[in-house]
Amino acid sequence: MEQTQEQSEQEARESKSKKKKDIPMWLQLILLVALVFVLRTFVLGTVYVKGSSMEPNFHHGDLVFINKLATSIGTPKKGDVVICRLNPDGQEENIIKRVIGLPGDEIDIVWNGDSENVEYYLYVNDELIEEPFLGEPMMTKGDIEYPFVVPEKSYFVMGDNRNGSSDSRKMSIGAIEKKDLVGQTVFRLYPFSGFGFIS
Repeated sequence: MEQTQEQSEQEARESKSKKKKDIPMWLQLILLVALVFVLRTFVLGTVYVKGSSMEPNFHHGDLVFINKLATSIGTPKKGDVVICRLNPDGQEENIIKRVIGLPGDEIDIVWNGDSENVEYYLYVNDELIEEPFLGEPMMTKGDIEYPFVVPEKSYFVMGDNRNGSSDSRKMSIGAIEKKDLVGQTVFRLYPFSGFGFIS
């Protein structure tokens, strides 16, 4: 009885192996190309960081791996670093920013009142936001009107280099619609000194 069971298992393995061999190489290649296309288009991607708007945490030339499903199907969270698609003057451009406000959140940027040492503080829903990961204090609030309520299906994003970033504080950019979020950064591939998951 045991031998018969072993024989049937062996026959099943051989049959499975034969079926694999029966798939022509050209069809395997087409399936592989189709799988890679679907993954690159809808699931995963890589993006080079351009400019200094996310310093000190991301630098020009960094290569990051993005999860497209995190923004197309999932819901971005505050603090997530995302790739946003802009369309200034009809030319599409991808930028990297941090999610600050979710749909319905009230954003306020308040001056410290000191004309000699100007500094602005970020409030979300009347709560002061502590951001120890920033390189220097924020000294510009942009040109939008505050308090700013983030529209439905949109996100308020800012660069970590608050004094050198064009982001949702600018009227010409404003809140980013969910459909214009390309993906969430999950892994830094380059430089190798920063290689690893992005928290």
